[in-house]
Amino acid sequence: MLLTNCASTSKNVEFKMLEEAIPRVLLPEYPHLVTEVNCPEYVGGNLDTIFCTLKVAGKEISVSVVGPDVTDSFIVNPRIKIIKVSQLVQKMKERLDYDLGVENQIECSPEIRVSYPGEIFECEIIDANGGVHHLKAKLTDSHGSFEIIS
Repeated sequence: MLLTNCASTSKNVEFKMLEEAIPRVLLPEYPHLVTEVNCPEYVGGNLDTIFCTLKVAGKEISVSVVGPDVTDSFIVNPRIKIIKVSQLVQKMKERLDYDLGVENQIECSPEIRVSYPGEIFECEIIDANGGVHHLKAKLTDSHGSFEIIS
């Protein structure tokens, strides 16, 4: 993920500009779910790696920020996998439709989760008759595999 135009004229990166830009770069569809971004107060003009801490959907993570390069751009690496609910919903829908033999509509929240084993998504299943059923899906690994737990 690329972050550009954060360097000041003195070739020191303004850490506040970095902190403000990271949510839009890391999760452009959900920047509001990235909070409490903290980066070092400055970075020299050489290509360096710094580590910033932040919260994604309430979970604290670290990101590495590499740069600036000759174009004053940075690369932001979350160092973890972030699961979008749409990815989980599609997999869950395929599994439930196959197991139950009927078409279902599924809505889960929150919109994203940091992919740690044990993270829970709460979902509503709407069957073909309009009936609403609640279930939870738990991530079982850091790659987005899940199990339905209730």
